[in-house]
Amino acid sequence: MRVAALLCLWAVASAAQAASPLGRVVNVAMAPVRYTHDRVKDLFDVFEVSLGAGRGAKVDVKYGVQLFGLGDTRPWRLGNIDRRMGLWRELDTELALFPFHLVAWPVHAVAKWTGCRSLASDTRFLARTGGEGVQHLDRKELNGDVAFFWKDTVSGYRHTRWGDSFPIGAEVHALVGARAMVRPLQLADFVVGFVGIDLDPQLNARP
Repeated sequence: MRVAALLCLWAVASAAQAASPLGRVVNVAMAPVRYTHDRVKDLFDVFEVSLGAGRGAKVDVKYGVQLFGLGDTRPWRLGNIDRRMGLWRELDTELALFPFHLVAWPVHAVAKWTGCRSLASDTRFLARTGGEGVQHLDRKELNGDVAFFWKDTVSGYRHTRWGDSFPIGAEVHALVGARAMVRPLQLADFVVGFVGIDLDPQLNARP
């Protein structure tokens, strides 16, 4: 009860200060700082650049509505992600072999006819994913913070969040590697932010 009462008193005092002439002056003076802070956060949303070290191998190229990628990696990564910079661990599996998926249906038919169940299952999966492909990302422990936890299931350009969709970038990994990515929708958010429009609520929504 005491804590709740103190919080209420603090809220009333803050509101009174904001309504006072001094509070209004402080708010006006801080407006450029808040504006710059928001622009920097939006800029961090646009780019993802990181280095990785850990078991596995992968090659990946994303270009808007299409991707080419193959790999399974379990690295630690150092770079920026989700408006933050630091070190995190990542589980990453990807299968997207455009345009090679075009031959998957004939191979699937032959494998099924000859009784090669494993090959039939794999080729059917590849054929159904099509040129979009599928990627599973599981990221944890940014800067040692065990509360940081993010899973992203990608089907072509459709990510878990709209803001991560339509990416353009590439990654190479063979025990060590690098990734560089640009998110066009986040770039649009950064640009329109200069005129006071904030797209973050929409970009954080799920497709």
